[in-house]
Amino acid sequence: MLLSIKIIIDYIKYNFPLTTLVVFIFSGIYLLIIDRADLSTKGLKRELKVVTAIGVFYIFGAMAVYVLRYIF
Repeated sequence: MLLSIKIIIDYIKYNFPLTTLVVFIFSGIYLLIIDRADLSTKGLKRELKVVTAIGVFYIFGAMAVYVLRYIF
């Protein structure tokens, strides 16, 4: 079990550099600011909820991966 967790952490360390994490954060910001405004003017409620969830997940997921990279 611990070996598989170590393998996953090593995979994240070497395959997700800082530029990838920055791209995920900017993608999340784009989804939350620009795409949400566009979807709300079109009246697409379901898509608005999905885009909001994905944007928040991108931002907090990227920050969590960044923190985990430096803890382990």
